[in-house]
Amino acid sequence: MPLVTRPLWLKRWLNRRTVWLVECYARWAGSKGLPSVRREGERLGRIHYLFTPLLRRRLGRQIARLLGMAPGSPEVTEILREAYRISDRAAFEVVALHSGVITPADAAASATVADVEPLAATLASGRGAVLVGMHMGNVYALLCALDHLRLPISVIAYQSNKLPDGFFETLVAGTDIETIQARPERAAFYGLSKALKRGRATFIPVDQIHKSGGVEADFLGKRVTMPGGPVALARKLGVPMFPVFLDAAEPQWRYRIGAPIEPDPKGSLEEDVAMISGILDGFIRAHPKLWSWHQRRWHRYPFADDA
Repeated sequence: MPLVTRPLWLKRWLNRRTVWLVECYARWAGSKGLPSVRREGERLGRIHYLFTPLLRRRLGRQIARLLGMAPGSPEVTEILREAYRISDRAAFEVVALHSGVITPADAAASATVADVEPLAATLASGRGAVLVGMHMGNVYALLCALDHLRLPISVIAYQSNKLPDGFFETLVAGTDIETIQARPERAAFYGLSKALKRGRATFIPVDQIHKSGGVEADFLGKRVTMPGGPVALARKLGVPMFPVFLDAAEPQWRYRIGAPIEPDPKGSLEEDVAMISGILDGFIRAHPKLWSWHQRRWHRYPFADDA
């Protein structure tokens, strides 16, 4: 018997209706200030954790194997529980920012950014820079904080069908942050190239595993296709890459700009992607509670030993 699936238009309508309901909830929470948004976001994270038992067990087994822990151990449970809490709080803050009850200034005040001087010096010299990001914490709080420091920032945006049109542009309205749509890819590559040539820093998350294309690399115990575009841009234009790390989620989002990485013109794209993947891999292993395990495609891939 064939599976019964929802028509695409109905699925899209339901997804957008869900986002609308969450935004109404965010408006209510935001009317009481940013602390209320954070509390309600964490509440949603705890509920999300409870209502995804199958995914939670699968993730728990994989995290335990990756980090050399016992499946079902308190350590693994704590990692997952915190990952849900922190990730969903960040997402709820972004929805509140889109609703208008939280302003970019509020978002900037909720984050600190350490070791920003080398990046600022690079941009002041007229060179662009690629900010190598991860799905950790509230990235838009980070971007608003960098904009508050008067650094020229561009960000790649993945406009999902679940989101209302212009969602990301609304987030940064009133700031100097430039939004570049990720699709179509050719136009995105051109837009990012223009931004870098104008001496802007482009923030691109590179832990989003590609369904197709990309560059194969080892990442968190698996052989997956990582995005090669950010590294290719840095190599083509001769600009440095700066890894961006989230060191803590409390009491504020505490971000840190890593040391600049100059692409080796004698090396290959595959080597540079492997190097960046290794940096992300090491940081996530050291800070597993801060990464969004439940929202990434990573858990759907087999471990390299099993493939």
